[in-house]
Amino acid sequence: MKKWTISAVIGKILYLPRRIYRSMESRRYEKGSYAERLHILNTDETLDLIEKEKISFLRYGDGEIAIMNGESIPFQSYDENLAGRLKAFLKTDKKELKIGIPYYYMHPVKNLNDFVAKFAKTLSGQRKFLCEHCSKKITYIDTAITQVYQTYEKYDFKRYYERMQNLLRDRDITVICGEGVLDKLEYKAYDVCKTVTIITAPKKNAYAEYEKILAAALKTDPQRLVCVILGPTAKVLVCDLHERGYQAWDMGHYFKDYDAYMKKRPRTDEEITRFYKPD
Repeated sequence: MKKWTISAVIGKILYLPRRIYRSMESRRYEKGSYAERLHILNTDETLDLIEKEKISFLRYGDGEIAIMNGESIPFQSYDENLAGRLKAFLKTDKKELKIGIPYYYMHPVKNLNDFVAKFAKTLSGQRKFLCEHCSKKITYIDTAITQVYQTYEKYDFKRYYERMQNLLRDRDITVICGEGVLDKLEYKAYDVCKTVTIITAPKKNAYAEYEKILAAALKTDPQRLVCVILGPTAKVLVCDLHERGYQAWDMGHYFKDYDAYMKKRPRTDEEITRFYKPD
């Protein structure tokens, strides 16, 4: 029989209100109570928009929220300047620059895989943060647009990847990514592009070398599509490039996600956890 110390009992008592709150919040989420708090396009609607309009876009997830809350993540140590810029972008309302936040953070989507469905129920802090720092006047796109295979259990994956690949097909693109992050891909989604130029940057703490990365990016022909894979730093780079006349996409895990789909990788908790770890 387990022996309880006084300090352990007190700790459980003090933690009880937090557990109750999280349980109640999870139930509110599952009932759809957050669905109308912010206007977020779902994955299909987001893809429709990208197909119809020439836009740049950047996407937020739990990592960016952690940075804005003063925390470090595996990809990026906390940086006050980075956190400030990320917060400011959340209320950016420009026709040709779209901000992504996860649709399933606020909507209880039924066809998520088990790992993501369980994760979504734990995001009380992230939901609170987004409600406080986003604008009800803005239409956001779905962050999951670049990681559909890792997000959904049931989905028309074949059609989705056909549409995404058509967005890249015959285009001249420049990929800005961490050194070596594309090396292990067997199926390269960017093979459908007309030309591909790759600019490498640090895989971790890229923001520490941001000015150097921006300078290298600005040597790119503005007619090329710039695809950025640099964690939280990608958000700043996409915005700065867009302001200078470039079309830039925060591609996140798309190339890796496409490779996993083509290989039909299993989506167990262990596999998905490994997928999101730094390369």
